[in-house]
Amino acid sequence: MLEFFNHDLFNSLQRCDFIRFAPEFIQVIDANIPTLESVTFLDPVMPQPADSSDESEENRREREAMEEAAASNRPVKTADVLYLPLAVGDTTVIAELKGLDDYLFRKIGNDWLEDLQPQLMREFLLIKRANIDSLTGLLSSFHLHESLNVETGALSGVLVLLSVSPKGSNAFYARSYLNKTVSLLKGFIDERFLLYYIGQSCFAMICKDTDPGFSSAFAPSLLNLFKRESCSRVNVATLNLAHLDLNSDTSSSVSEAIMKKAWAALHIASKRGPFAFCNASVLENLAAHPLAPPSTRLKRWLQRVARKYNNFSLLQFAGGDEKLLENIKAQAGRKEDVVTIEGNSFLFLPMVDRKELKNIAGKIIAGSIKKPTGVSIPNVGIAIYSQNERSKSDMLLSCRKALCHAAFFEPGSVVICDAVSFNISGDIYYGDGDLVRAVTEYKKGLQLSPEDGNLLNSLGVCYAQMNRHKDAVRCFEEATKSKDDRFMALYNLGFELQQQTDKLAAIKTFSSALACPTEKSQKVARKDISFQLSVLCCQGKLYKKGLALLQPWYDNEANGKALRYLGELHSGVGDYKKAMKYLQLAIRYDEYDAEVLSLLGEIYLQQNEGDDIALRLCEKAVELNPDSLHLKIRLARAQMHCGDLAAAGKILQPCLRNKKTRLAALQLKVILANDQGNSVAAAKWQAKAEQFSVLL
Repeated sequence: MLEFFNHDLFNSLQRCDFIRFAPEFIQVIDANIPTLESVTFLDPVMPQPADSSDESEENRREREAMEEAAASNRPVKTADVLYLPLAVGDTTVIAELKGLDDYLFRKIGNDWLEDLQPQLMREFLLIKRANIDSLTGLLSSFHLHESLNVETGALSGVLVLLSVSPKGSNAFYARSYLNKTVSLLKGFIDERFLLYYIGQSCFAMICKDTDPGFSSAFAPSLLNLFKRESCSRVNVATLNLAHLDLNSDTSSSVSEAIMKKAWAALHIASKRGPFAFCNASVLENLAAHPLAPPSTRLKRWLQRVARKYNNFSLLQFAGGDEKLLENIKAQAGRKEDVVTIEGNSFLFLPMVDRKELKNIAGKIIAGSIKKPTGVSIPNVGIAIYSQNERSKSDMLLSCRKALCHAAFFEPGSVVICDAVSFNISGDIYYGDGDLVRAVTEYKKGLQLSPEDGNLLNSLGVCYAQMNRHKDAVRCFEEATKSKDDRFMALYNLGFELQQQTDKLAAIKTFSSALACPTEKSQKVARKDISFQLSVLCCQGKLYKKGLALLQPWYDNEANGKALRYLGELHSGVGDYKKAMKYLQLAIRYDEYDAEVLSLLGEIYLQQNEGDDIALRLCEKAVELNPDSLHLKIRLARAQMHCGDLAAAGKILQPCLRNKKTRLAALQLKVILANDQGNSVAAAKWQAKAEQFSVLL
């Protein structure tokens, strides 16, 4: 059965540990060898066939010393540098120690250094065990808190928390689900970021060197990954660590204060839906949000000036100076129709003519910029109220939405709130993880422009994350009829059909997307479609088509998530040597992939690569996924091949009760009965197999 206590990585050191735990390992070396100036962990240089003509004497001496240390597995001293080899699995890491005291360097003995090597390795392993989770092999919560416990000014990047909730409460299923989650996350981040397991099916990542819009793009991508894999509930919280204000927090440590904020955001995300996220940085400063609710003072002003009007317009000027305010007042019918709050000026006008409103706004701006250069030119956001609108106070927020729209243009732009404005405001809420508000905005935009493909696409994505799949498909299908980005509509529709296991429809939709005219902005999406389409071809047994798509994709991307499918596709076309090669690589990439283990075991049997190994692989696959009848069919074949007929008969029993596996199980029962010399039973099973195949 599965080992529930220690992950394999818990028992030995790997090369990557000298990168992940370099500061801690260097401290150990400093404690054992004093007076050091620097310690660097290096890969041993490859032996050179001849000296390079441009290699300096110093470089040659260092290279030869490293080669000697790696070959002999013994410390080598040269000049003032000590090269200490550290055997790690089937490779060697060289610790380059510089700056030793001259006297100590001369007196230090090789015997003492050789005794020191295993001592250092033991201490390194203890450090690793203290900093990784024993179940998953990922970095532990202890390491996360140590990484966050630094001066607040030194923090950078984005902290991501992820909660993955398994459907069942069975402990074995929960462990299997945990292994699957670890594999998905490793494939998704591809060693770009540090990955932590912090317990209770919760994970964390520290994503450094990210751009300002990272959170709003990364979180939805992460959620989509788990949706495609038919996970039931996943929530994500993000927190920007740079410029984080922790002064008002009374927590005992920096890490505790940071995690408190991140956990609060994850709690909000869990309330938003089964596939929802929350940007904690937005919660930190709601007043600075571009769509923050208007102040009570502003609402009261609008209620007072608009009380007698059923149709009016509201203009918001973002910024400006005294000259601008004078021009605004000159256009106002009444003194009370103008108000300035927090650097923004508002003008109430009892008219709704769009052309005239733009002319008035243009005159006000033109009259205020006839000044020396360097004066900022304000944008103008306009909201028009009619009796069809729900609330007059909503116009204040509509002005802000128009200003968000105007921000995409040159300074001094005048924008009347329209369908595009609602699309932009919906995107802002979506970037915050607030799907409910995003849906509301997209719907408002569709009221103004019912056939807008961008709005339909955005609304469909929200519905998909809210598990409203019928509504999502309807939106995407409507969007494919629009001229606005038909490619993205097909892209989204294909993924939705794929999740609903409609493989043929998904293949057709993805193929249509790839047939659309290519644009630069589609590069990443087209790569993703090529991969997903090859996966669907593999599942639909369209092996040649899938291989033609996936092999070039893998040759270009070199991403390990393709290895399993390359193995299946090569096996499907009969190229078993290549299939074994890719499946063996897939096991290294994901040791818990039961399908890979089972298929590799089946191919080993076919190619006579070792019956015992093949049987063990099939057994391990069933241990990892005991609910898969497909894997049990393969195990039964392996057991029969190895002569364990009784075990094969037992493993086939549940397969006989399921329609999907019954025919294969009946056919194996026929072979099993013949192998046991029971021709009567074989004839009986054969008759049942023929009868069942007719029903199919």
